[in-house]
Amino acid sequence: MIAAHQLDETILNFENNAKELDKLLDHVQEKQSLLIDILVGTHSELLTEDEMDYLLFLFLGIYGTFQRQTEIPIFSEQEIAKAEEFSWQIINDNNDYNKAMDLFFASIPEEDVMDFIDLSIAPDDENEIKVTDPGRLIMLAVLTALTKLLIQD
Repeated sequence: MIAAHQLDETILNFENNAKELDKLLDHVQEKQSLLIDILVGTHSELLTEDEMDYLLFLFLGIYGTFQRQTEIPIFSEQEIAKAEEFSWQIINDNNDYNKAMDLFFASIPEEDVMDFIDLSIAPDDENEIKVTDPGRLIMLAVLTALTKLLIQD
């Protein structure tokens, strides 16, 4: 299980050393090109530039935290598509951010990771990054699909 302090450490490390973020991005692009192409790349035209940058930052924060704890397998296109389908099914069936989050909390056992996602993208006037409602749902789908993949045994 990933603890909140582990996510915080990863994010703090990125904020204090931008090269670490770039290094992880290069690693993911090299080793997990399908993962980043399918989960992040397919939505790039639907997000604002700020949303895309923020999504990539959160994506790498989650990925990097898991990578510190365990070896991450190379995911197949089928595995990635199945995880993404899982996330979009919940979002499309509910069409409500809060209901979808409740279902994700119930079906993804990484509570601190789910809290991190929710705190990062939930509607909040004080957030530095302005996330649109459609952007929020895309980010939710991507980050929950990533988490679903990373917790597979």
